Amino acid sequence: ESGILRYDVTVEANARFDLHCLLMDRDYGRVEIAVKLGDGAHFELGGAILAKGSQVLEIVTDVEHVEPNGTSNQTVRSVLADKSTGSFLGKIGVARDAQRTDAAQSVKSMLLDRGATANAVPQLEIFADDVKCAHGATVGELDRQALFYMATRGLPPEVARGLMLQAFIADAFIGIDDDAAREALEGKVRDVLENLR
Repeated sequence: ESGILRYDVTVEANARFDLHCLLMDRDYGRVEIAVKLGDGAHFELGGAILAKGSQVLEIVTDVEHVEPNGTSNQTVRSVLADKSTGSFLGKIGVARDAQRTDAAQSVKSMLLDRGATANAVPQLEIFADDVKCAHGATVGELDRQALFYMATRGLPPEVARGLMLQAFIADAFIGIDDDAAREALEGKVRDVLENLR
């Protein structure tokens, strides 16, 4: 099963748009988000990719700061097992008149198996000179020392592993103000992580 979702969003002056997405359970899945930000507008993305088998899941963003004082924050976390692929392609554009823009991207991927692949392609296209833009991407494995420490405290390895992965993914959803919605999303994450062994 595959699916592509596309969002075209214009965030007017001093408005805010938050999008939290969880990609999972697809042979191929892609979420594309194109955002244009007005004066003082904010865009927040929290995304998680949970893939196994030979699944290919992607998040693609194009965030255009077209007026001054805009802010954006993109946080994406991926947990990839077997021979799956998780990708984030994120562009931040800052127009010449979009002074005092503050934009950030944080992309982290956790590989559970050597055959899994993580791709992170951040792009910055900045034409203004009074801006603050940052991006970072990391790919890693579960910390074996932390797993050992948790085992010495009596936690079974699978429980320790699950807790570490849940905490890793939780970064993507920390911005959800609605406790019930955040807990429902985190519950789905826990269920999927159980099957990523």
